[in-house]
Amino acid sequence: MQKIFLLIAGLCIYLFSFSQTPATSYRMTLGEEIKLKKGTADLDIVAADNTGLYFTEARIKMKGYFIIGATYGTSIKLMKLDKNFGEVFDKEYKKELKGLEFQSFQTLGNDLYLFATDYEKKEKLFKVYGSKVDKTTGDLVGDFIELGSYRLESKKDDYEMKVSPVQNGTAFLMVSNISGKEKVTLGVHLLDKNLKRKESAIIDLSFNPDYYALQDVQFTKSNKIILLGKEYEEAQYGKKKRKRLVFKQYAMSIYNSDGKKENDVKIDADDRYIISGRLIEQPTGEMLLAGFYSNTAKKEDLNGFYINKVDPEKGTLLLSSFKEINSGMLGKSFVDETDDDDLSKEEKKQAKKAKDDDEEEEFPNSFIIKSVDINPADNSIVITSEVSRYAYYTYTNSSYNNVTRTWNTTTTHVHRFTNQDILVINADKDGNIKWLNALNKSQVEEVRTTNTSPGSGISFSSDNSGYFATRGGMPFYSSYSSLINNNNLVIIMNDHTSNNVNPEYGDRVKTVYNFRKRSNVYGVSIDLATGKMTRKIIGSNNDETILMPRHAFVVKNELFIPSWRQHLMAKTDLRFAKITVK
Repeated sequence: MQKIFLLIAGLCIYLFSFSQTPATSYRMTLGEEIKLKKGTADLDIVAADNTGLYFTEARIKMKGYFIIGATYGTSIKLMKLDKNFGEVFDKEYKKELKGLEFQSFQTLGNDLYLFATDYEKKEKLFKVYGSKVDKTTGDLVGDFIELGSYRLESKKDDYEMKVSPVQNGTAFLMVSNISGKEKVTLGVHLLDKNLKRKESAIIDLSFNPDYYALQDVQFTKSNKIILLGKEYEEAQYGKKKRKRLVFKQYAMSIYNSDGKKENDVKIDADDRYIISGRLIEQPTGEMLLAGFYSNTAKKEDLNGFYINKVDPEKGTLLLSSFKEINSGMLGKSFVDETDDDDLSKEEKKQAKKAKDDDEEEEFPNSFIIKSVDINPADNSIVITSEVSRYAYYTYTNSSYNNVTRTWNTTTTHVHRFTNQDILVINADKDGNIKWLNALNKSQVEEVRTTNTSPGSGISFSSDNSGYFATRGGMPFYSSYSSLINNNNLVIIMNDHTSNNVNPEYGDRVKTVYNFRKRSNVYGVSIDLATGKMTRKIIGSNNDETILMPRHAFVVKNELFIPSWRQHLMAKTDLRFAKITVK
Protein backbone atom coordinates (compact mmCIF):
# COMPACT_ATOMS: atom_id res chain seq x y z
CA MET A 1 0.00 0.00 0.00
CA GLN A 2 1.24 3.45 -0.79
CA LYS A 3 1.08 5.73 2.22
CA ILE A 4 1.50 9.39 2.85
CA PHE A 5 4.82 9.93 4.58
CA LEU A 6 5.60 13.65 4.50
CA LEU A 7 6.85 14.55 7.99
CA ILE A 8 5.89 17.97 9.32
CA ALA A 9 5.67 19.44 12.77
CA GLY A 10 2.86 18.05 14.84
CA LEU A 11 1.95 15.38 12.27
CA CYS A 12 2.82 11.70 12.70
CA ILE A 13 2.37 9.36 9.77
CA TYR A 14 2.77 5.64 10.08
CA LEU A 15 3.86 2.94 7.64
CA PHE A 16 2.63 -0.47 8.76
CA SER A 17 2.62 -3.89 7.16
CA PHE A 18 -0.12 -6.50 7.20
CA SER A 19 -0.66 -8.29 10.48
CA GLN A 20 -1.31 -12.04 10.33
CA THR A 21 -3.45 -11.93 13.47
CA PRO A 22 -6.03 -9.12 13.20
CA ALA A 23 -7.29 -7.85 16.55
CA THR A 24 -10.78 -7.45 15.09
CA SER A 25 -12.92 -10.47 14.17
CA TYR A 26 -16.01 -10.69 11.95
CA ARG A 27 -19.00 -13.01 11.81
CA MET A 28 -21.35 -12.88 8.82
CA THR A 29 -24.80 -14.46 8.53
CA LEU A 30 -26.93 -14.45 5.37
CA GLY A 31 -30.70 -14.41 5.17
CA GLU A 32 -32.85 -16.24 2.66
CA GLU A 33 -33.49 -14.75 -0.76
CA ILE A 34 -36.44 -12.36 -1.10
CA LYS A 35 -38.15 -11.97 -4.46
CA LEU A 36 -39.27 -8.41 -5.10
CA LYS A 37 -41.76 -7.48 -7.79
CA LYS A 38 -40.88 -6.17 -11.24
CA GLY A 39 -39.55 -2.66 -11.61
CA THR A 40 -37.53 -2.29 -8.40
CA ALA A 41 -35.35 0.78 -8.89
CA ASP A 42 -33.87 1.47 -5.45
CA LEU A 43 -33.90 0.37 -1.83
CA ASP A 44 -32.78 1.88 1.45
CA ILE A 45 -32.44 0.49 4.97
CA VAL A 46 -34.17 3.02 7.22
CA ALA A 47 -34.10 1.45 10.69
CA ALA A 48 -33.14 -1.57 12.79
CA ASP A 49 -34.09 -2.48 16.36
CA ASN A 50 -34.29 -5.53 18.60
CA THR A 51 -37.36 -6.76 16.69
CA GLY A 52 -36.01 -6.58 13.17
CA LEU A 53 -34.92 -4.62 10.12
CA TYR A 54 -36.92 -2.00 8.17
CA PHE A 55 -36.21 -1.07 4.56
CA THR A 56 -37.94 0.70 1.69
CA GLU A 57 -38.37 -0.46 -1.86
CA ALA A 58 -38.87 2.11 -4.63
CA ARG A 59 -40.55 0.55 -7.65
CA ILE A 60 -41.13 1.82 -11.17
CA LYS A 61 -44.82 1.57 -12.09
CA MET A 62 -46.51 2.35 -15.37
CA LYS A 63 -49.10 5.12 -14.87
CA GLY A 64 -50.39 5.33 -18.42
CA TYR A 65 -49.69 4.15 -21.92
CA PHE A 66 -49.91 6.15 -25.13
CA ILE A 67 -49.10 5.44 -28.74
CA ILE A 68 -45.96 7.51 -28.50
CA GLY A 69 -44.79 5.88 -25.26
CA ALA A 70 -45.50 5.13 -21.64
CA THR A 71 -45.40 7.29 -18.53
CA TYR A 72 -43.93 6.02 -15.28
CA GLY A 73 -44.22 6.81 -11.59
CA THR A 74 -42.61 5.53 -8.40
CA SER A 75 -44.34 3.60 -5.62
CA ILE A 76 -42.88 3.34 -2.11
CA LYS A 77 -43.13 0.27 0.06
CA LEU A 78 -41.92 -0.35 3.63
CA MET A 79 -40.90 -3.89 4.52
CA LYS A 80 -39.93 -5.34 7.88
CA LEU A 81 -37.86 -8.47 8.45
CA ASP A 82 -37.38 -10.22 11.78
CA LYS A 83 -34.02 -11.09 13.36
CA ASN A 84 -33.69 -14.08 11.05
CA PHE A 85 -34.59 -11.96 7.99
CA GLY A 86 -38.05 -13.48 7.72
CA GLU A 87 -40.79 -11.17 6.43
CA VAL A 88 -42.97 -9.49 9.10
CA PHE A 89 -44.96 -7.05 6.96
CA ASP A 90 -45.03 -5.58 3.47
CA LYS A 91 -46.74 -2.18 3.44
CA GLU A 92 -47.40 -0.05 0.34
CA TYR A 93 -48.63 3.50 1.01
CA LYS A 94 -50.71 3.95 -2.13
CA LYS A 95 -53.79 5.21 -0.29
CA GLU A 96 -51.96 7.25 2.37
CA LEU A 97 -49.72 9.04 -0.17
CA LYS A 98 -52.46 9.70 -2.75
CA GLY A 99 -51.86 13.21 -4.09
CA LEU A 100 -48.65 13.56 -2.05
CA GLU A 101 -44.95 13.19 -2.85
CA PHE A 102 -43.04 10.75 -0.66
CA GLN A 103 -40.07 12.44 1.03
CA SER A 104 -38.44 10.02 3.50
CA PHE A 105 -38.67 7.71 6.47
CA GLN A 106 -36.78 8.95 9.55
CA THR A 107 -36.12 7.58 13.03
CA LEU A 108 -36.11 9.46 16.33
CA GLY A 109 -35.19 7.38 19.34
CA ASN A 110 -37.15 4.13 19.01
CA ASP A 111 -39.84 5.69 16.80
CA LEU A 112 -40.24 5.69 13.02
CA TYR A 113 -41.84 8.51 10.97
CA LEU A 114 -42.99 9.09 7.39
CA PHE A 115 -42.68 12.51 5.72
CA ALA A 116 -44.31 13.74 2.51
CA THR A 117 -44.86 16.98 0.59
CA ASP A 118 -47.54 18.54 -1.60
CA TYR A 119 -47.73 21.50 -3.99
CA GLU A 120 -51.12 23.13 -4.45
CA LYS A 121 -50.67 24.78 -7.84
CA LYS A 122 -53.80 26.90 -7.67
CA GLU A 123 -52.83 28.48 -4.37
CA LYS A 124 -49.07 28.24 -5.07
CA LEU A 125 -48.57 26.60 -1.68
CA PHE A 126 -45.85 24.11 -0.79
CA LYS A 127 -46.87 21.96 2.20
CA VAL A 128 -44.99 19.46 4.35
CA TYR A 129 -46.66 16.59 6.20
CA GLY A 130 -45.53 13.97 8.69
CA SER A 131 -46.87 11.00 10.63
CA LYS A 132 -45.59 8.44 13.09
CA VAL A 133 -45.47 4.83 11.83
CA ASP A 134 -46.56 1.78 13.84
CA LYS A 135 -43.45 -0.42 13.76
CA THR A 136 -45.44 -3.63 14.29
CA THR A 137 -47.71 -3.20 11.26
CA GLY A 138 -46.31 -0.37 9.12
CA ASP A 139 -49.60 1.55 9.40
CA LEU A 140 -49.66 5.28 10.05
CA VAL A 141 -50.53 6.30 13.61
CA GLY A 142 -53.40 8.66 12.84
CA ASP A 143 -53.61 11.05 9.91
CA PHE A 144 -50.80 13.15 8.43
CA ILE A 145 -49.99 16.30 10.40
CA GLU A 146 -49.29 19.52 8.46
CA LEU A 147 -45.80 20.63 9.52
CA GLY A 148 -45.31 23.66 7.29
CA SER A 149 -47.00 25.69 4.55
CA TYR A 150 -45.09 28.09 2.29
CA ARG A 151 -46.30 30.38 -0.48
CA LEU A 152 -44.04 30.24 -3.53
CA GLU A 153 -43.56 32.93 -6.15
CA SER A 154 -44.72 30.95 -9.17
CA LYS A 155 -46.00 27.56 -10.23
CA LYS A 156 -42.62 26.80 -11.76
CA ASP A 157 -40.65 27.24 -8.55
CA ASP A 158 -38.76 24.16 -7.42
CA TYR A 159 -39.17 22.96 -3.86
CA GLU A 160 -37.06 20.69 -1.70
CA MET A 161 -37.11 19.67 1.93
CA LYS A 162 -35.07 17.55 4.31
CA VAL A 163 -35.75 16.12 7.76
CA SER A 164 -32.95 14.85 10.00
CA PRO A 165 -32.49 14.06 13.72
CA VAL A 166 -30.55 16.66 15.76
CA GLN A 167 -29.62 17.42 19.36
CA ASN A 168 -28.54 13.84 20.12
CA GLY A 169 -31.65 12.36 18.54
CA THR A 170 -34.16 14.26 20.70
CA ALA A 171 -35.67 16.44 17.95
CA PHE A 172 -36.13 16.73 14.18
CA LEU A 173 -34.65 19.52 12.09
CA MET A 174 -36.90 20.26 9.11
CA VAL A 175 -35.43 22.49 6.41
CA SER A 176 -37.45 23.56 3.35
CA ASN A 177 -36.01 25.29 0.32
CA ILE A 178 -38.56 27.98 -0.58
CA SER A 179 -36.19 30.06 -2.72
CA GLY A 180 -37.33 32.35 -5.50
CA LYS A 181 -35.62 33.28 -8.74
CA GLU A 182 -33.37 35.95 -7.25
CA LYS A 183 -32.68 34.88 -3.68
CA VAL A 184 -32.28 31.86 -1.44
CA THR A 185 -34.96 31.43 1.24
CA LEU A 186 -35.12 28.63 3.81
CA GLY A 187 -37.81 27.52 6.22
CA VAL A 188 -36.15 26.07 9.34
CA HIS A 189 -38.16 24.29 12.03
CA LEU A 190 -37.31 22.24 15.11
CA LEU A 191 -39.87 19.50 15.83
CA ASP A 192 -40.33 17.38 18.94
CA LYS A 193 -41.15 13.65 18.96
CA ASN A 194 -44.86 14.48 18.53
CA LEU A 195 -44.02 16.57 15.44
CA LYS A 196 -44.91 19.78 17.25
CA ARG A 197 -42.88 22.88 16.45
CA LYS A 198 -40.41 23.88 19.15
CA GLU A 199 -38.68 26.59 17.08
CA SER A 200 -39.50 28.17 13.72
CA ALA A 201 -37.68 30.59 11.42
CA ILE A 202 -37.72 31.88 7.83
CA ILE A 203 -34.24 32.88 6.66
CA ASP A 204 -33.56 35.01 3.57
CA LEU A 205 -30.06 34.90 2.08
CA SER A 206 -28.62 37.43 -0.34
CA PHE A 207 -27.03 34.87 -2.68
CA ASN A 208 -27.97 34.29 -6.31
CA PRO A 209 -29.48 30.75 -6.41
CA ASP A 210 -27.59 30.06 -9.65
CA TYR A 211 -24.24 30.47 -7.89
CA TYR A 212 -24.96 29.18 -4.39
CA ALA A 213 -25.56 25.68 -3.02
CA LEU A 214 -26.56 24.98 0.55
CA GLN A 215 -24.25 22.31 1.95
CA ASP A 216 -25.31 21.99 5.57
CA VAL A 217 -27.70 23.27 8.22
CA GLN A 218 -26.98 22.65 11.90
CA PHE A 219 -29.25 23.38 14.85
CA THR A 220 -26.88 23.38 17.82
CA LYS A 221 -27.47 22.35 21.42
CA SER A 222 -27.52 26.05 22.30
CA ASN A 223 -30.29 26.72 19.71
CA LYS A 224 -28.09 28.42 17.12
CA ILE A 225 -28.79 27.86 13.42
CA ILE A 226 -25.58 27.39 11.40
CA LEU A 227 -25.79 27.69 7.62
CA LEU A 228 -22.89 26.51 5.47
CA GLY A 229 -23.05 27.16 1.74
CA LYS A 230 -20.83 26.92 -1.32
CA GLU A 231 -20.26 29.90 -3.60
CA TYR A 232 -19.59 29.03 -7.26
CA GLU A 233 -18.12 30.72 -10.30
CA GLU A 234 -18.13 29.72 -13.98
CA ALA A 235 -15.13 27.95 -15.52
CA GLN A 236 -14.39 26.17 -18.81
CA TYR A 237 -13.40 22.52 -19.08
CA GLY A 238 -12.90 19.76 -21.65
CA LYS A 239 -11.72 19.90 -25.24
CA LYS A 240 -14.80 21.85 -26.29
CA LYS A 241 -14.36 24.39 -23.49
CA ARG A 242 -17.77 23.79 -22.01
CA LYS A 243 -18.74 25.96 -19.09
CA ARG A 244 -19.51 24.58 -15.68
CA LEU A 245 -19.79 25.98 -12.18
CA VAL A 246 -16.74 25.52 -9.95
CA PHE A 247 -16.81 25.68 -6.15
CA LYS A 248 -14.97 28.84 -5.08
CA GLN A 249 -15.31 29.26 -1.31
CA TYR A 250 -17.46 28.56 1.75
CA ALA A 251 -19.89 31.02 3.29
CA MET A 252 -20.85 30.41 6.95
CA SER A 253 -23.50 32.34 8.86
CA ILE A 254 -24.92 32.02 12.37
CA TYR A 255 -28.57 32.82 13.25
CA ASN A 256 -30.59 32.69 16.44
CA SER A 257 -33.62 30.38 16.70
CA ASP A 258 -35.91 33.17 15.39
CA GLY A 259 -33.92 33.42 12.16
CA LYS A 260 -32.11 36.68 12.97
CA LYS A 261 -28.53 36.76 11.74
CA GLU A 262 -25.95 37.19 14.49
CA ASN A 263 -22.63 36.66 12.71
CA ASP A 264 -20.90 35.87 9.42
CA VAL A 265 -17.80 33.73 9.96
CA LYS A 266 -14.99 34.34 7.51
CA ILE A 267 -13.36 31.07 6.52
CA ASP A 268 -9.93 32.22 5.40
CA ALA A 269 -7.97 29.83 3.18
CA ASP A 270 -5.26 32.39 2.29
CA ASP A 271 -3.98 31.44 -1.19
CA ARG A 272 -5.42 27.91 -1.04
CA TYR A 273 -8.46 26.60 -2.92
CA ILE A 274 -11.00 24.54 -0.98
CA ILE A 275 -12.01 21.18 -2.50
CA SER A 276 -14.52 19.89 0.04
CA GLY A 277 -15.49 20.11 3.70
CA ARG A 278 -17.76 18.81 6.45
CA LEU A 279 -19.33 20.66 9.38
CA ILE A 280 -19.07 18.84 12.74
CA GLU A 281 -20.56 19.77 16.10
CA GLN A 282 -18.32 18.78 18.98
CA PRO A 283 -19.65 17.50 22.32
CA THR A 284 -18.45 20.77 23.87
CA GLY A 285 -20.57 22.85 21.46
CA GLU A 286 -17.87 24.23 19.14
CA MET A 287 -18.21 23.67 15.39
CA LEU A 288 -15.44 22.19 13.26
CA LEU A 289 -15.24 22.68 9.49
CA ALA A 290 -12.82 20.05 8.20
CA GLY A 291 -11.86 19.20 4.64
CA PHE A 292 -9.32 19.29 1.81
CA TYR A 293 -7.64 21.99 -0.25
CA SER A 294 -5.55 22.42 -3.37
CA ASN A 295 -2.77 24.89 -4.06
CA THR A 296 -4.08 25.69 -7.55
CA ALA A 297 -7.38 27.01 -8.88
CA LYS A 298 -7.79 24.00 -11.21
CA LYS A 299 -7.84 21.71 -8.14
CA GLU A 300 -6.14 18.93 -10.08
CA ASP A 301 -4.25 17.73 -7.01
CA LEU A 302 -5.08 17.30 -3.37
CA ASN A 303 -2.43 19.25 -1.45
CA GLY A 304 -3.60 19.27 2.15
CA PHE A 305 -6.17 18.96 4.90
CA TYR A 306 -7.60 21.80 6.98
CA ILE A 307 -9.61 22.24 10.18
CA ASN A 308 -11.39 25.45 11.17
CA LYS A 309 -12.84 25.68 14.68
CA VAL A 310 -15.72 28.10 15.30
CA ASP A 311 -17.39 29.34 18.50
CA PRO A 312 -21.09 29.57 17.49
CA GLU A 313 -21.96 31.67 20.55
CA LYS A 314 -19.51 34.46 19.71
CA GLY A 315 -19.29 33.81 15.99
CA THR A 316 -15.50 33.79 16.08
CA LEU A 317 -12.91 31.59 14.39
CA LEU A 318 -10.91 29.90 17.15
CA LEU A 319 -8.53 27.78 15.10
CA SER A 320 -7.42 27.61 11.47
CA SER A 321 -5.06 24.69 10.84
CA PHE A 322 -3.64 23.51 7.49
CA LYS A 323 -1.60 20.33 7.05
CA GLU A 324 0.20 19.55 3.82
CA ILE A 325 -0.23 16.16 2.13
CA ASN A 326 2.12 14.67 -0.42
CA SER A 327 -0.41 14.17 -3.24
CA GLY A 328 2.10 12.19 -5.29
CA MET A 329 1.61 9.30 -2.92
CA LEU A 330 -2.11 9.03 -3.69
CA GLY A 331 -3.74 7.15 -6.52
CA LYS A 332 -0.54 6.19 -8.32
CA SER A 333 -0.33 2.46 -7.60
CA PHE A 334 -3.30 1.00 -9.45
CA VAL A 335 -3.19 -1.83 -11.96
CA ASP A 336 -5.96 -0.80 -14.34
CA GLU A 337 -5.88 -3.59 -16.93
CA THR A 338 -9.43 -4.88 -17.24
CA ASP A 339 -10.00 -8.51 -16.26
CA ASP A 340 -11.11 -10.84 -19.06
CA ASP A 341 -14.84 -10.64 -19.87
CA ASP A 342 -15.42 -7.60 -17.64
CA LEU A 343 -16.25 -5.39 -20.59
CA SER A 344 -17.05 -6.45 -24.13
CA LYS A 345 -15.00 -5.11 -27.02
CA GLU A 346 -17.98 -2.99 -28.10
CA GLU A 347 -18.36 -1.49 -24.62
CA LYS A 348 -14.65 -0.61 -24.50
CA LYS A 349 -14.84 0.91 -27.99
CA GLN A 350 -17.88 3.06 -27.17
CA ALA A 351 -16.37 4.25 -23.86
CA LYS A 352 -13.15 5.30 -25.61
CA LYS A 353 -15.08 7.04 -28.41
CA ALA A 354 -17.20 9.02 -25.94
CA LYS A 355 -14.10 10.23 -24.14
CA ASP A 356 -12.24 11.08 -27.37
CA ASP A 357 -15.26 13.00 -28.68
CA ASP A 358 -15.57 14.90 -25.39
CA GLU A 359 -19.12 13.54 -25.05
CA GLU A 360 -18.47 12.23 -21.59
CA GLU A 361 -19.77 14.37 -18.74
CA GLU A 362 -16.99 13.95 -16.23
CA PHE A 363 -16.21 15.54 -12.91
CA PRO A 364 -12.62 15.59 -11.68
CA ASN A 365 -11.33 13.46 -8.81
CA SER A 366 -12.22 14.87 -5.44
CA PHE A 367 -11.88 13.72 -1.86
CA ILE A 368 -15.42 13.44 -0.56
CA ILE A 369 -15.83 13.14 3.20
CA LYS A 370 -18.00 10.09 3.83
CA SER A 371 -18.04 9.77 7.62
CA VAL A 372 -17.23 11.76 10.74
CA ASP A 373 -17.24 9.92 14.07
CA ILE A 374 -16.46 10.92 17.63
CA ASN A 375 -14.36 8.24 19.34
CA PRO A 376 -16.05 7.59 22.73
CA ALA A 377 -12.70 6.57 24.22
CA ASP A 378 -11.25 10.11 24.18
CA ASN A 379 -13.68 12.32 22.15
CA SER A 380 -11.17 12.45 19.31
CA ILE A 381 -12.48 13.03 15.78
CA VAL A 382 -12.17 10.35 13.11
CA ILE A 383 -12.77 11.44 9.52
CA THR A 384 -12.81 9.18 6.47
CA SER A 385 -12.90 10.39 2.88
CA GLU A 386 -12.72 8.84 -0.54
CA VAL A 387 -11.49 9.74 -4.01
CA SER A 388 -14.69 9.65 -6.07
CA ARG A 389 -15.45 10.45 -9.69
CA TYR A 390 -18.64 10.16 -11.72
CA ALA A 391 -18.89 10.15 -15.53
CA TYR A 392 -21.82 9.67 -17.87
CA TYR A 393 -22.04 9.00 -21.60
CA THR A 394 -24.40 7.45 -24.15
CA TYR A 395 -24.06 5.60 -27.44
CA THR A 396 -26.59 4.31 -30.00
CA ASN A 397 -26.95 1.27 -32.22
CA SER A 398 -29.47 0.82 -35.05
CA SER A 399 -31.07 -2.38 -36.36
CA TYR A 400 -33.62 -3.10 -39.12
CA ASN A 401 -36.83 -5.03 -38.30
CA ASN A 402 -37.85 -7.08 -41.34
CA VAL A 403 -41.36 -7.64 -39.98
CA THR A 404 -42.28 -4.02 -39.32
CA ARG A 405 -39.91 -2.72 -42.01
CA THR A 406 -38.67 -0.04 -39.64
CA TRP A 407 -35.36 0.88 -38.09
CA ASN A 408 -35.06 0.66 -34.32
CA THR A 409 -32.44 2.71 -32.50
CA THR A 410 -31.21 1.55 -29.12
CA THR A 411 -29.58 4.12 -26.84
CA THR A 412 -27.35 2.87 -24.05
CA HIS A 413 -26.86 5.12 -21.02
CA VAL A 414 -23.62 4.43 -19.13
CA HIS A 415 -23.04 5.68 -15.59
CA ARG A 416 -19.40 5.15 -14.62
CA PHE A 417 -18.33 5.39 -10.97
CA THR A 418 -14.69 5.38 -9.91
CA ASN A 419 -14.03 5.06 -6.17
CA GLN A 420 -10.41 4.93 -5.09
CA ASP A 421 -8.24 5.76 -2.04
CA ILE A 422 -9.70 6.12 1.44
CA LEU A 423 -7.91 8.73 3.53
CA VAL A 424 -8.30 8.47 7.31
CA ILE A 425 -7.62 11.47 9.55
CA ASN A 426 -7.52 11.29 13.35
CA ALA A 427 -7.65 14.58 15.26
CA ASP A 428 -7.84 15.17 19.00
CA LYS A 429 -10.89 16.75 20.65
CA ASP A 430 -9.41 20.22 20.11
CA GLY A 431 -9.05 19.71 16.36
CA ASN A 432 -5.29 19.11 16.24
CA ILE A 433 -4.37 16.38 13.75
CA LYS A 434 -2.74 13.33 15.37
CA TRP A 435 -2.12 11.20 12.28
CA LEU A 436 -3.19 10.54 8.70
CA ASN A 437 -3.19 7.24 6.87
CA ALA A 438 -4.20 6.10 3.39
CA LEU A 439 -5.95 2.89 2.42
CA ASN A 440 -5.35 2.39 -1.27
CA LYS A 441 -8.11 0.76 -3.29
CA SER A 442 -9.53 1.03 -6.79
CA GLN A 443 -13.14 0.23 -7.73
CA VAL A 444 -14.72 0.91 -11.12
CA GLU A 445 -18.44 0.24 -11.55
CA GLU A 446 -20.55 0.83 -14.64
CA VAL A 447 -24.37 0.81 -14.58
CA ARG A 448 -25.99 0.51 -18.00
CA THR A 449 -29.60 1.12 -19.01
CA THR A 450 -31.10 1.11 -22.49
CA ASN A 451 -34.15 2.41 -24.29
CA THR A 452 -35.23 1.56 -27.82
CA SER A 453 -37.14 3.92 -30.08
CA PRO A 454 -39.98 4.19 -30.72
CA GLY A 455 -41.09 4.42 -27.10
CA SER A 456 -39.77 5.74 -23.83
CA GLY A 457 -37.00 4.29 -21.74
CA ILE A 458 -36.21 4.42 -18.06
CA SER A 459 -33.00 6.10 -16.99
CA PHE A 460 -31.30 6.62 -13.66
CA SER A 461 -29.97 9.82 -12.18
CA SER A 462 -27.40 10.40 -9.49
CA ASP A 463 -27.07 13.62 -7.52
CA ASN A 464 -24.80 13.71 -4.49
CA SER A 465 -24.15 17.44 -4.26
CA GLY A 466 -25.91 19.91 -2.03
CA TYR A 467 -27.81 19.72 1.24
CA PHE A 468 -31.10 18.46 -0.23
CA ALA A 469 -29.57 15.81 -2.51
CA THR A 470 -30.16 12.15 -1.81
CA ARG A 471 -27.35 9.69 -2.21
CA GLY A 472 -29.25 7.49 -4.68
CA GLY A 473 -28.79 3.81 -5.44
CA MET A 474 -25.68 4.08 -7.56
CA PRO A 475 -22.98 2.92 -7.26
CA PHE A 476 -24.27 -0.37 -5.91
CA TYR A 477 -21.14 -2.35 -5.02
CA SER A 478 -18.39 0.29 -4.76
CA SER A 479 -17.37 2.55 -1.85
CA TYR A 480 -17.55 1.46 1.80
CA SER A 481 -19.10 1.79 5.27
CA SER A 482 -17.37 2.28 8.62
CA LEU A 483 -17.89 2.11 12.37
CA ILE A 484 -15.86 2.54 15.57
CA ASN A 485 -15.50 -0.50 17.84
CA ASN A 486 -13.04 -1.07 20.72
CA ASN A 487 -10.90 1.95 19.74
CA ASN A 488 -10.65 0.66 16.15
CA LEU A 489 -12.06 2.20 13.00
CA VAL A 490 -13.51 -0.68 10.97
CA ILE A 491 -14.01 -0.27 7.21
CA ILE A 492 -16.14 -2.76 5.26
CA MET A 493 -15.66 -2.80 1.48
CA ASN A 494 -15.50 -4.94 -1.66
CA ASP A 495 -12.05 -5.34 -3.17
CA HIS A 496 -10.33 -7.45 -5.83
CA THR A 497 -9.53 -11.03 -4.81
CA SER A 498 -5.85 -10.34 -5.53
CA ASN A 499 -5.75 -7.63 -2.83
CA ASN A 500 -6.13 -10.06 0.07
CA VAL A 501 -3.48 -8.40 2.24
CA ASN A 502 -2.68 -4.78 3.00
CA PRO A 503 0.05 -3.86 0.47
CA GLU A 504 3.11 -2.09 1.75
CA TYR A 505 4.48 1.16 0.38
CA GLY A 506 5.32 0.84 -3.31
CA ASP A 507 3.14 -2.24 -3.91
CA ARG A 508 0.48 -2.11 -6.62
CA VAL A 509 -3.19 -2.87 -6.11
CA LYS A 510 -5.58 -4.41 -8.61
CA THR A 511 -8.63 -2.51 -9.81
CA VAL A 512 -11.89 -4.41 -9.35
CA TYR A 513 -14.40 -4.19 -12.19
CA ASN A 514 -16.19 -7.53 -11.99
CA PHE A 515 -17.66 -7.59 -8.48
CA ARG A 516 -19.58 -10.77 -9.25
CA LYS A 517 -16.57 -12.90 -10.17
CA ARG A 518 -13.50 -11.20 -8.76
CA SER A 519 -14.25 -9.52 -5.44
CA ASN A 520 -14.24 -10.36 -1.74
CA VAL A 521 -15.85 -8.56 1.19
CA TYR A 522 -13.02 -7.29 3.40
CA GLY A 523 -12.85 -5.85 6.87
CA VAL A 524 -10.00 -3.39 7.48
CA SER A 525 -9.39 -2.52 11.13
CA ILE A 526 -7.42 0.64 11.94
CA ASP A 527 -6.03 1.07 15.47
CA LEU A 528 -7.02 4.63 16.42
CA ALA A 529 -4.14 4.91 18.88
CA THR A 530 -1.45 4.22 16.27
CA GLY A 531 -2.99 4.19 12.78
CA LYS A 532 -1.97 0.56 12.24
CA MET A 533 -4.09 -1.32 9.69
CA THR A 534 -5.06 -5.01 9.54
CA ARG A 535 -7.16 -6.74 6.91
CA LYS A 536 -9.31 -9.86 6.87
CA ILE A 537 -11.55 -11.55 4.30
CA ILE A 538 -15.14 -11.70 5.58
CA GLY A 539 -16.69 -13.49 2.61
CA SER A 540 -16.60 -13.98 -1.14
CA ASN A 541 -19.00 -12.41 -3.62
CA ASN A 542 -20.45 -14.67 -6.32
CA ASP A 543 -23.15 -15.03 -8.96
CA GLU A 544 -25.88 -15.16 -6.33
CA THR A 545 -24.69 -12.69 -3.70
CA ILE A 546 -22.81 -9.40 -4.07
CA LEU A 547 -22.84 -7.31 -0.91
CA MET A 548 -23.44 -3.55 -1.11
CA PRO A 549 -21.32 -2.05 1.74
CA ARG A 550 -22.18 1.57 0.88
CA HIS A 551 -25.83 0.84 1.68
CA ALA A 552 -25.09 -0.71 5.08
CA PHE A 553 -27.07 0.30 8.17
CA VAL A 554 -24.90 0.40 11.29
CA VAL A 555 -26.24 -0.43 14.76
CA LYS A 556 -23.51 -0.42 17.43
CA ASN A 557 -21.12 -3.21 16.35
CA GLU A 558 -23.39 -4.69 13.65
CA LEU A 559 -23.83 -3.85 9.97
CA PHE A 560 -26.92 -4.85 8.00
CA ILE A 561 -25.92 -5.01 4.34
CA PRO A 562 -28.22 -5.67 1.37
CA SER A 563 -27.31 -7.74 -1.65
CA TRP A 564 -29.42 -7.48 -4.76
CA ARG A 565 -29.34 -8.43 -8.39
CA GLN A 566 -31.38 -5.78 -10.17
CA HIS A 567 -33.55 -6.56 -13.19
CA LEU A 568 -35.44 -3.41 -14.14
CA MET A 569 -38.27 -5.14 -16.00
CA ALA A 570 -38.13 -8.44 -14.07
CA LYS A 571 -38.14 -9.52 -10.46
CA THR A 572 -35.24 -8.29 -8.32
CA ASP A 573 -33.35 -10.81 -6.20
CA LEU A 574 -32.67 -9.49 -2.68
CA ARG A 575 -31.12 -10.86 0.49
CA PHE A 576 -29.51 -9.33 3.57
CA ALA A 577 -26.31 -10.06 5.45
CA LYS A 578 -25.49 -9.18 9.04
CA ILE A 579 -21.83 -8.63 9.88
CA THR A 580 -21.00 -8.59 13.58
CA VAL A 581 -17.70 -6.92 14.51
CA LYS A 582 -15.88 -8.07 17.65
